[in-house]
Amino acid sequence: MKTKKNLDYYERLPYSIILEQWDDGEGPYWVARVAELPHCLIHGDTPEEAIREIEDVKKEWIKSNLERGLEIPEPVSHNYSGQIRLRIPPSLHRALSDRAAIEETSLNQFMTAALAGAVSFPLEDKKAKQRRERAPS
Repeated sequence: MKTKKNLDYYERLPYSIILEQWDDGEGPYWVARVAELPHCLIHGDTPEEAIREIEDVKKEWIKSNLERGLEIPEPVSHNYSGQIRLRIPPSLHRALSDRAAIEETSLNQFMTAALAGAVSFPLEDKKAKQRRERAPS
């Protein structure tokens, strides 16, 4: 028996909410969006406001698409291994390796830190963590 996919069905699905801070020159604000639903986003003055309001926007987006008979994407589960294969020009590979050597770190750790910085991901420096653990209380 085929399940009817109605508003209630879609509201129960684990959609991915992405929260980002933006600044258009008039001051920072927060944008929440549903990754799987095109153009389904809202902004708020605080992260909490944006997250709270995205649920209503998501519901209206789904409702509107159901009424118009349009396709509604469903979430896809992802398994993240922590490993990626990346092809880069040899000249970039060399530049990254040289920079990692200057920083006295491995190429892997240097690239991890660079990528984390690009997406504002909090990444604790291993050496700083070791110093903190050795510090007297």
